[in-house]
Amino acid sequence: MLRGAENSELFRQYHEILCTSEAKHAFFYMVGWASTLKGYDCFPGSHGHIKDFRFLRGNDWDFAFIPNQKWMLFYFRKPCLRLPKFSREEIIGRIPGAKETNAGEFTVRLENVSDVMRLAGYIEC
Repeated sequence: MLRGAENSELFRQYHEILCTSEAKHAFFYMVGWASTLKGYDCFPGSHGHIKDFRFLRGNDWDFAFIPNQKWMLFYFRKPCLRLPKFSREEIIGRIPGAKETNAGEFTVRLENVSDVMRLAGYIEC
């Protein structure tokens, strides 16, 4: 379920951070897809000066993305990593370009709609 309508200005701000048409279209697809995810509440937020978009499953903050000028940086956060579906091997094997962070989470750059579709297909499978 998509939340955050009470702070809809954040959606516009996130869109304006992105500078390429490919990244802007990827953002539209990502937010639309997020609005259809069963079992998740999705909404824009911020962590200090960093603007992010969060995917919560109950009390677990499983995923997030941060808009940048040419891509969205998507995070597989620690709560989801407890699930076999999101093991290190699965993420590295199924998501091209996924990198492990020093915090033990995984990130991937989403530059276009195809990248988001690949990610969505993995998360939904």
